[in-house]
Amino acid sequence: MCPCGCFDLFTDQEVDFIKEFKYWFLALNWQQGFLGRCLLILKAHKTDESELTDEEVLEKHKIYCLWRKSVTESFNPDKINQAQLSNEEHIHKGHLHWHFVPRYRRPITFAGIAFQHDTPETQKVSYGQVHKKIVHPAEIRQKIKERLLKHL
Repeated sequence: MCPCGCFDLFTDQEVDFIKEFKYWFLALNWQQGFLGRCLLILKAHKTDESELTDEEVLEKHKIYCLWRKSVTESFNPDKINQAQLSNEEHIHKGHLHWHFVPRYRRPITFAGIAFQHDTPETQKVSYGQVHKKIVHPAEIRQKIKERLLKHL
C-alpha cells in the first residue's frame, strides 16, 4: 500500500482497501465497532498536516465528501466523527491518516450483526472507554466494503 511500508502490518488489504486515489488510500478500519468506520491514509510519508500540499488537502476533502455520501446512503449514521490522532506510532511511524467514524444513536444491524451505537450513557464517556475493539470476519468486512462501493 504505502511505499514507505508504514502500513505493511495492515492485514487483509485485499478486503479492507476500498479505493485508491492519487494521494490517498481509503480503507475500512479492521475494527468495525461503528459500522462503516474507515481510514484515509496518505500515500506519501508525512507526519503532520502542515506538510500537506494544497493538492493533497483538496483531494482529502473530496474523498471525505464522497465517503460521507456513501456511508449516509449505505447506513444512515446520525453523525460523523473525524480524527487525526497519530498515536500508535510504533505501528505506523506517525504516518498521517484520518479516522472517519460514523456514529449511530440507535441500534444498527448489518449482515445479521449488531454494531455499536451511542446511548445517553455512552455519550458521556470518552471514546477510548466505549470503543469495542472487535475485528469482524473478513466476510463481513467485504460486505461492508461492497455496500460502501455501491454508493461511492
